[in-house]
Amino acid sequence: MSGATFDDADAAHPLLVQWQRLRSEAKANPRLRLGLYLIAGTLWLWLLLLAQDQAVAWRAEAGEATAELERFKPLQAATQWPQRAEDARKHLEAARAMLWAAPSQGLAEAALQDTLRSWAEKAALPVRELNVSATPVTDAAATTPGLVSLRARMVVDLNRVGLMSLLAEIGRSPKVMVVDNLRLRLVLQPARAELEVRVLYRAEERRP
Repeated sequence: MSGATFDDADAAHPLLVQWQRLRSEAKANPRLRLGLYLIAGTLWLWLLLLAQDQAVAWRAEAGEATAELERFKPLQAATQWPQRAEDARKHLEAARAMLWAAPSQGLAEAALQDTLRSWAEKAALPVRELNVSATPVTDAAATTPGLVSLRARMVVDLNRVGLMSLLAEIGRSPKVMVVDNLRLRLVLQPARAELEVRVLYRAEERRP
């Protein structure tokens, strides 16, 4: 009965049987015992080297992280960055205030026409032609979304004093206005001046 139980235990635990057999053979065979010691020592040495390599890698990563933190410490202690951000925001708002803003492009074109006509009348320059059209934005401002270039073509009777007054009004405008072309048609009677004035229009943001 006991023998049957032992056989069942051996069958249930084959690894234990193999281990007991290996121990018995190792005790009886010094060479086998030495070989097992060599294998165990080699495995232990390999694990030790592997652990050392991993430790070196971890120390290197920790050193890089520490160096990165040291580089960021001056930025953390710096106080000029919030001020620079505030200055940049103010400059951006000032630049936006210099654009022609209106709820729609049609209203912006009408406002530009009214402004130029009013300045021409103030300078005693009869207006012969005045029209506004939109043109593509091709300069550095093209990187800013929502901008449209409006070009006004204006023909007035030439009066040198009045023309200088009109140009002065354009130069003093709080909005950005650029005189792209100025042609004097002296052969006509009366002589006339043709101006091309360009502005940048930006749609006003709708507030809820």
